[in-house]
Amino acid sequence: MDRKLIAGFIGLVLVSMGAFSCLLAQEPLSKRIANYTMDVRLDPEKKVVSGKEVLTWLNDSEVELSELYFHLYLNAFKNNMTTLLTEARRVYPWRIPQLKKEDLGYIDVESIMLIGEEGVEPIDITPTIEYVQPDDGNPYDQTVMKVTLPQPLPPQQTIKLDISFTAKLPLGIARTGFRDDYFFVAQWFPKIGVFYEGAWNCHQYHVTSEFFADYGVYDVSLTLPSNFIVGATGIRLYERDNGDGTITYNYYQEDVHDFVWTASPHYLVYEDTFTHEYLPEVKVILLLQPYHKMFKDRYIEATKHALRYYGEWYGAYPYPQVTCVDPAYRSGSGGMEYPTLFTGGAYWLTPIELRSPEGVTIHECGHEWWYGIIGNNEFEDAWMDEGFDSYSDDRVLEKAYGPYYFSRRFLQIFPIVFKRFSYKPAWGSMSGYRPYAELDDMSRLAWEFMSGTSYGVNSYSKGALTMWTLENYLGPELSAKVFKTYFQRWKFRHPRPQDFIDVVEEVTGQDMSWFFDQIVFGSNELDYAIERISSSPVTKKEGYFDENGERAFITGEEEGEKEEKEEVIYQSNVIVRRLGEVVFPVEVLVTFENGEQEKKVWDGEYRWVRYTFKKPSRLQSAEVDPDHKIFLDVNYTNNSKTMNPRKLPAYKWAFRWMFWLQHLLETCTFFS
Repeated sequence: MDRKLIAGFIGLVLVSMGAFSCLLAQEPLSKRIANYTMDVRLDPEKKVVSGKEVLTWLNDSEVELSELYFHLYLNAFKNNMTTLLTEARRVYPWRIPQLKKEDLGYIDVESIMLIGEEGVEPIDITPTIEYVQPDDGNPYDQTVMKVTLPQPLPPQQTIKLDISFTAKLPLGIARTGFRDDYFFVAQWFPKIGVFYEGAWNCHQYHVTSEFFADYGVYDVSLTLPSNFIVGATGIRLYERDNGDGTITYNYYQEDVHDFVWTASPHYLVYEDTFTHEYLPEVKVILLLQPYHKMFKDRYIEATKHALRYYGEWYGAYPYPQVTCVDPAYRSGSGGMEYPTLFTGGAYWLTPIELRSPEGVTIHECGHEWWYGIIGNNEFEDAWMDEGFDSYSDDRVLEKAYGPYYFSRRFLQIFPIVFKRFSYKPAWGSMSGYRPYAELDDMSRLAWEFMSGTSYGVNSYSKGALTMWTLENYLGPELSAKVFKTYFQRWKFRHPRPQDFIDVVEEVTGQDMSWFFDQIVFGSNELDYAIERISSSPVTKKEGYFDENGERAFITGEEEGEKEEKEEVIYQSNVIVRRLGEVVFPVEVLVTFENGEQEKKVWDGEYRWVRYTFKKPSRLQSAEVDPDHKIFLDVNYTNNSKTMNPRKLPAYKWAFRWMFWLQHLLETCTFFS
């Protein structure tokens, strides 16, 4: 063997051992309940991944377990009657094409062997495989598998299983699959469920649900043609040229709850480093489509902004590397989050004012905190990661890039940005939330919402607006303490809504049940309005009055003559109404013509309240929630009234209508 080749190999081994020992040197961040060692091979022509996994699993409960439950997510693409595709035709019919035979996907578990102590023959438990449907009883859905153990597994004991499987990847229509020679391989292996709160939590794969799993260690070897460029969860420890046109990459990561990988011959690879005065250094890898080369710097900058602000606000990113993937066009894999790897998404004609790919990049990188490190149950409490993350990415976008600008695309292609009209990133959630505020409670199983729109509104929009409203109610400093305390306490664990509520009440010292009961566990609207305002001179005395023991008749004119040198006093009335069912304390700002202002605080409990003022100045205006603290208010247009109506809003809507009429006529002319 060539000496240089030997020296290079030894050097590679030493580097890998150094990286591996560095990874092992730290204390475990999680309980490491589900640990996987995998060796798999991709056949890009057949769109098949085959191989084996060795699962070492800890029964971290207080009861014996005779059965184990597994997710087989890829079986959601096995036929048109699965739960996911059945729901998809109802919820997102425009997103699901007619699938051909070669577009379908599935996963076959060929054998499951129970590995005992050394020298003891493995026990074949393959015959015990049973497909179950815990959510809907759909007999055509095989996304959950149950196996029976020969003997119960005692509490706090581990079990080791050797599982052989073959996964046929589907056409990329929903988070995983292929598009030509681009592969995004997610939720692709037999994945054990979570024994949680005294029962197996292993839901079927639904069109509006994401995922839930325990933390552990992943050691994965991937073999595929050597012309493919690969990105994956974790650190690449080594690569090996197999001499047959294939190459094997080994990836390793501790304290994560999933493993995802992607491969394509066309990726452009860029590397950068995130540095900070006190946060740890992070290697940033960007896998970019060649036709999106112009977005390279914007992707990397947005990723660094997320690493910085999420790290400063909540806690440091705990892994040495993060990978941002620019997905292939029409691959169905854009805008998704996985441990240490996420996908963005870009449109070729997008100026920076439109915040794309910045918005999706920050959001998905932010999921490394809300979903990755805080491992809530996305099947059951989607708002706890999507809502928290939408709130957080709003804050990052505003901090790093400033306001959004009103924009439209001419002919749905060419962007027009109106820089005179700007708004806060957080306000983007309002337009989607307001029409659907009453459809569902926010805390609901992901597949039980009325529609996909309601799922999105409650998980993302309302979730974010709830966190903004909570911040404004508590104040920035106390709110920051709440979120940081919650993150630090629950990282690498599985919190539920009550766990977050408990932290809020602990940090604030307040009973916040009134807030969460109405907003998280309810679906009523929040809407306060200025119903009526008036202002007129105080009525002068007129009629019989007893003065000094005698009855006297006073006319308005006589009283007026006595007071003609006195200043005119105005009586002003403001009526504020609660139009929605949600009760929330609100501020009311009253402004007078002489510039004087008074601010009142109303508990908002009764249906209305009247404020009366006697001032030497007429009332000018009244506004409820003048600082726009209550982001959940469904109608800001009724929040204020003025004594002298302004014409500008009417002009605004008239000009907007005329602009779009002209736009329509020009489009018709273009195609005529």
